[in-house]
Amino acid sequence: MIKIESEQLAGAQVTNPAATRVVGGWAMMFLLFSLSGMATSLFEEKKAGIFLRLLSSPVRRSHLLWSKYLFGIALGLVQLVTLFFAGRLLFGIDVLANFGNLVVICLAAAMACTAFGMLLASITRTPAAASGLATLLILTMSSIGGAWFPTSFMPEFIQRLSKLTVVYWSMEGFALVLWNGCTFTELLPTLGVLLAMTAGLVAVSLWRFRRGPIFD
Repeated sequence: MIKIESEQLAGAQVTNPAATRVVGGWAMMFLLFSLSGMATSLFEEKKAGIFLRLLSSPVRRSHLLWSKYLFGIALGLVQLVTLFFAGRLLFGIDVLANFGNLVVICLAAAMACTAFGMLLASITRTPAAASGLATLLILTMSSIGGAWFPTSFMPEFIQRLSKLTVVYWSMEGFALVLWNGCTFTELLPTLGVLLAMTAGLVAVSLWRFRRGPIFD
């Protein structure tokens, strides 16, 4: 008696809307796990005596931290771009139409995720503690930040809480680039939030590293 018709409005021009969203979400979760593991490897390097050898040369503690941070950004950028190209090969996701902006948002996401991993290493004392805390926080951020399903499916207070996560703003950036085909100017507010979160995480991490036991 009642005929219901559905019409795709947002992302109507996207070849595979479901895959376009899912690939970005899983890419973020994998990135957070890999970069958090990379950052917590600081404990293993300390145990192996690598820090003592390096610090006996004309190398400062800040050099060690920034080199680890820059390596994490490079690794994260390569990982995200590779996963999006895998999505293109497997699901036909169009990553080339707005490729420049995609690289920019991937770079910002990699910076934020690396800063998150460094924060974990700075506030924990053992690899086991860092790994456990990373798993808890990453799964929580992924679930409420839109990596698994759209935040619009969740209660209002969870939607407000999700805006405090790196995952949410990275997913917003991916949606702007891949769904809306945004310009760089339209992407700037999302980039600004991600970079502000990155700066805050890096500042806290450096403060904690100065007071923490990682270089003792």
